[in-house]
Amino acid sequence: MRRQVMAKRKSTTRNKPISDFTVDSVPLSFNGGIEAELLDLTDKSDAVDASRHMVREGRFKNSFMMGTNGGSTYERMLRPSAPHPESALTGPVGQESASGGLHNLGSPNALQLIADTSRIPARSVALLSITPEKGPMRYGTAWLIGPRTLATAAHNLLHPEVGATQAMLVHLAFDGHVARGGTYRVIDNHFLSGWRQRSSDISPLDFAVIKIEDPEIGNRRGWFGFADYEDAKFNNMIVNVFGHPATRPRAAMYGSAGRVVQSDPGFLWYDCQTEGGMSGGPVIAVFGEERIAVGIHIAGGGGSNNRGARLNNAAYDMFMQYQSW
Repeated sequence: MRRQVMAKRKSTTRNKPISDFTVDSVPLSFNGGIEAELLDLTDKSDAVDASRHMVREGRFKNSFMMGTNGGSTYERMLRPSAPHPESALTGPVGQESASGGLHNLGSPNALQLIADTSRIPARSVALLSITPEKGPMRYGTAWLIGPRTLATAAHNLLHPEVGATQAMLVHLAFDGHVARGGTYRVIDNHFLSGWRQRSSDISPLDFAVIKIEDPEIGNRRGWFGFADYEDAKFNNMIVNVFGHPATRPRAAMYGSAGRVVQSDPGFLWYDCQTEGGMSGGPVIAVFGEERIAVGIHIAGGGGSNNRGARLNNAAYDMFMQYQSW
């Protein structure tokens, strides 16, 4: 039996509004995630600038160094010197289409399995299980930007090829076996009307926000910052991408680090490796202990580079509006 959990109005047309989500009474092909509370969250250590913490009598002067990385650095768990472990998990999630035609590409900067998703920042990233209007189940990625708000790609809600999402669950900190941060139903969502009018893999409006049941999960797990930087900031900026490749065993979490190779007002191109299912994942720059999202991964960008929707003024304004949903 199916019950309406997000309907704002009844619709008898085939093309239902995206707000008219239905969710199965049983989670979509996942078990045990809702009860999973395995994270030890005593402090969001990335919530403060540790270099300025406990300075006596304000005696502190920050450094000033020019670099070719936009001032950012690799996420510690994704540093190039770190080992690239292969997944020990067995058995794929299934043969479901991961992207429905929006394909991603490989690159020299290989994906790394995130075995311990309780670590910062993996614990703030989520697997999405998506039931589309047409075709088999799909998977995507989202990430916390507030107490109960997650950012993702708009095509995870309304896809140009497989239509509107009919059901969605959020599996926070999913490690291929269990959602360590819990599994939640989506109760609201928002994307720009321009995406509905012209949804495609070349649209810079491919970003959205979703709201989940638990009003405090972000306060317990932590969330990503986000910023709308000037163009010059992206010159060779080091970025880190996280997500859930649906072609990998059991859709476990992976990450990749690289550099921005090109930018324009709507997009960022980077040489991080990505695969189908990572769409909607965060493209983040790490400044000390600050994790600042600069884009939303959406697709392959041609050649050996992948592409994200740049977190420009439109995306930034949306995130600010719904961060405290």
